[in-house]
Amino acid sequence: MDALSEITLRSQTIFGCIRFLLFLVSWPTIIGVLNGYLDKDRLTFNCDPKPSDVIKQLCYVRYTSTMSPLLIPLNFAYIVTSVFGSCWGVIIFYSAKVLPQIKREQDMAKKGCQSRRFWRNFLSHVCVELAVLVVLMVLFFCYQTISLPVIFKCPQRNATTQIPVHQGKNLTCSDLYYRQKSRLNIGIISVMAVSMFLCILVIGHSLWKKDTFIQELVDWQSSSDPEQSESGAFV
Repeated sequence: MDALSEITLRSQTIFGCIRFLLFLVSWPTIIGVLNGYLDKDRLTFNCDPKPSDVIKQLCYVRYTSTMSPLLIPLNFAYIVTSVFGSCWGVIIFYSAKVLPQIKREQDMAKKGCQSRRFWRNFLSHVCVELAVLVVLMVLFFCYQTISLPVIFKCPQRNATTQIPVHQGKNLTCSDLYYRQKSRLNIGIISVMAVSMFLCILVIGHSLWKKDTFIQELVDWQSSSDPEQSESGAFV
């Protein structure tokens, strides 16, 4: 794990390193907290008047599907972690293979060509990640209730669940952890927003430092060598 982290940090600019560390810390933490609520909120989902266990379960299913019509936040977090974990895996192993080749290359023309190719692929990776983040942010806003309600009125009869009528009234139900889960939803949005901002910084920094981009990565642990530094630059 330490070796993998070291390879990753050596293949990224400063903003890329921050972005990787944010991913490494934030999403596993979010998954862990959401997973902790997976069974507890079902047990503490209370309704008034008190229904049977079957009716309570049907109301809970209705509540969950209403608050998260597409994906519950836990599944959403799993998907995000899998997608970006795969993206990071690709760029890490690609960098681990290509950067040493660039560093060892003696032919200046080939070295410049390899540097330009790596720079384009690096930017493509960040742009793809930014685009995916935008799409996921839109989906989360559209299909997730960000601030969960204090109470939820559960219709006792509908075409899907066929919940029987009880005393001619709707059930009034509450989720004990609605406040904590609302804060987690805001946390998910905040992490995605910060990740998007960091992607923009990485893109801007890479474009601004285009001429010396490879030097910052390849020569990370090398002593300063004017001839080598000159060969690492490209236009």
